[in-house]
Amino acid sequence: MTLSLTDEAAWLHRCLFHRPIDDISLKRYEEAHSRFPQVVTTALVSRVVARRLDAEAIEFVLRRRGAGRELTQKIQILSYVAEARPEYLSTFINTSPSRARAAAALLAALLVAVWKSLKGRYLIRRHGLV
Repeated sequence: MTLSLTDEAAWLHRCLFHRPIDDISLKRYEEAHSRFPQVVTTALVSRVVARRLDAEAIEFVLRRRGAGRELTQKIQILSYVAEARPEYLSTFINTSPSRARAAAALLAALLVAVWKSLKGRYLIRRHGLV
């Protein structure tokens, strides 16, 4: 199954930001791929997108194993594209200082990291990704 960059960007964006990709981010993602031809869609990325697997969880585990570089690159491109857009400001920056909220966010991030690690390991094993 051959997937387009549009399909790929749409799924990876949904995994990272839990919402559909907008036209500007999609266009910039495609432009980044035209400027960096060494970033290719491999079988791993294709399977993650085609099977609608949790790309964030899989990338989290593979990065720690020194594998899945192409998935990491694609997620980084999407993050860079989003980071420069005002619609994503609250995703990257805490706009109202609060120690209690910061502590709660750190605890939540720790729990999410444990969950993503477990889920990523399961998905990799279950779908034979590596």
